Amino acid sequence: MYYDALKSRVRRTTAARKHRKAAQELLQGIDIYQHIAPVYYDLHRDIEAGAHSVINLPGGRASAKSSFVALEIIDGIMKDPTGQSNAIVFRRYANTMRESVYSQLSWAIDVLGVSELWRGRLSPMSFTYLPTGATVIFRGLDDPQKLKSVKPTRGIFKFVWFEEFSELPGPNFLRNVMQSVQRGGDGFITFRSFNPPISKSNWANLYIQEPDTRAITLHTTYEMLPPEWLGEDFLYEAERLREI
Repeated sequence: MYYDALKSRVRRTTAARKHRKAAQELLQGIDIYQHIAPVYYDLHRDIEAGAHSVINLPGGRASAKSSFVALEIIDGIMKDPTGQSNAIVFRRYANTMRESVYSQLSWAIDVLGVSELWRGRLSPMSFTYLPTGATVIFRGLDDPQKLKSVKPTRGIFKFVWFEEFSELPGPNFLRNVMQSVQRGGDGFITFRSFNPPISKSNWANLYIQEPDTRAITLHTTYEMLPPEWLGEDFLYEAERLREI
């Protein structure tokens, strides 16, 4: 029995070494600038420098804001060799996550060419970075009380993403969520992405305008993306709708 356990431990150690070696080789060849729109270049550098810890991303349809956040989370986790950086992704309703944020992060893993380094699960939804064991987990905010027991296996939730931020009930709800997940560390980065509601008095529109030295806001539209990213059909319809 002892020797069986020893063999199992050796196999796990060998597999972990292989994953780390493969990760190092792949990471050396990744250029994230190839996959994010130029309008986000300065923001990417801001995040790398740790200049701001709250990233507000109000943007219209096809502004690539969600793609940018997904790439930043996957890239950020892989750049931490300690495995201490995890991520938690929120939407107001759990049943909207699989076809939105889960798919977006799956796309980011694929487009960066690192699929062999990640394992995805649907029940419960998660991604695990195999070289370190760092995870991305997903939670709907239908019942925020369930968040009190949420914590990563190791490390912290360095990355927190609120997709469709304006769907949340308001600032008090947001504070309760943040207090549940940002504990026991520093260097957190919070992403708030959403399509700005038409009403300027909407709480989310007002909230991101409040003075906060930790925060930076980038408002984007489809017009800021390279036209070839969107295609002629999309651009034609977008311009037609704007005119009418």
